[in-house]
Amino acid sequence: MELTVKQITSKINQTEKKIDEYTRYIKNYKKWIEEADESTSSTSISCYKKSIRDCEKKLNKYVAQLAEFKGMLDGKVKEYPIVRQFVENWKKYAMSVITNPNTIKDCLSDYSKMKDECKKIEEDYKAKKRPSYESYSKRLDLEKSFARKWGFVWNYLNPRTKEINMEKLEKDYEYEATRKYNKFIEDTEFYVGEITDTTDLTIGDKGDINGFVVGTKGKARVETISAWGEVQRFHYRILYKMVK
Repeated sequence: MELTVKQITSKINQTEKKIDEYTRYIKNYKKWIEEADESTSSTSISCYKKSIRDCEKKLNKYVAQLAEFKGMLDGKVKEYPIVRQFVENWKKYAMSVITNPNTIKDCLSDYSKMKDECKKIEEDYKAKKRPSYESYSKRLDLEKSFARKWGFVWNYLNPRTKEINMEKLEKDYEYEATRKYNKFIEDTEFYVGEITDTTDLTIGDKGDINGFVVGTKGKARVETISAWGEVQRFHYRILYKMVK
């Protein structure tokens, strides 16, 4: 059975994660060998070297798989500049929100408040001589609330240096932009068939894409419904309506 663009893209993402994982393992093993001293047994060194060889074999396998999946994707993805521009604008804006100094400042401030509140809850339970596990659910609720609001920043933020991991951010959002592009095409073709004309699509001042798209099965109106969260993040959904 032939894989769809969505399935191939998912496999590429999974394989890239495996490559990152085994690259990290190899780096750590080599570091441990370099830092070995007289207290490190020869058995440990041998184990590290064997682990490096095993990881390199797996790494090479995933690198080959990645090339294969990318080859499968070539020719399957159709290029529509206006749609590509739409998702690229989304990516640029989404990343700018995360890297904004005010966003980072507010995230760290809420994190500090959350940790202080968790500490206060734990101390109150200790003062009342109640088991610490009873305070766990309350502390967990605070942590979940913080994650819901700031997880999109915290995943990339080093709280000690107050810096964003740009390499991880760019990689993740490049993948997400590609996923959004493919989804737009798949959803559109569900209504109009193979796309033949996108010249009546336009991108608005707020980054929304609207207009008409023509395909082998007909013509549809495309409308973006925008939504903004507590933190100014651009969420959207696309509505389609067939027209004559």
